[in-house]
Amino acid sequence: MGDSLEHMACLQDESVDLIVTTPPFGLVRKKDYGNVESHEYVEWFKPFGREFKRILKPSGSLVIDIGGAWIPGQPTQRKGRPRRLGF
Repeated sequence: MGDSLEHMACLQDESVDLIVTTPPFGLVRKKDYGNVESHEYVEWFKPFGREFKRILKPSGSLVIDIGGAWIPGQPTQRKGRPRRLGF
């Protein structure tokens, strides 16, 4: 498969109907698969968001499954309706 940012760079603007992704999410502890730390996550994710916006058709859809967050003693998993995000 390769690097998704490199692959998306080869796609034409507004050429994709649907993007479904489940990227590594920011964690307190480093994992073998290369996740970034939680305080670095937004900056790490921004290039993906820009590419998503560029390649997605105006009528397209984007689904991002970042997973549940867990902080000891705090209920941090969001429940409820999905939200629209702006990039």
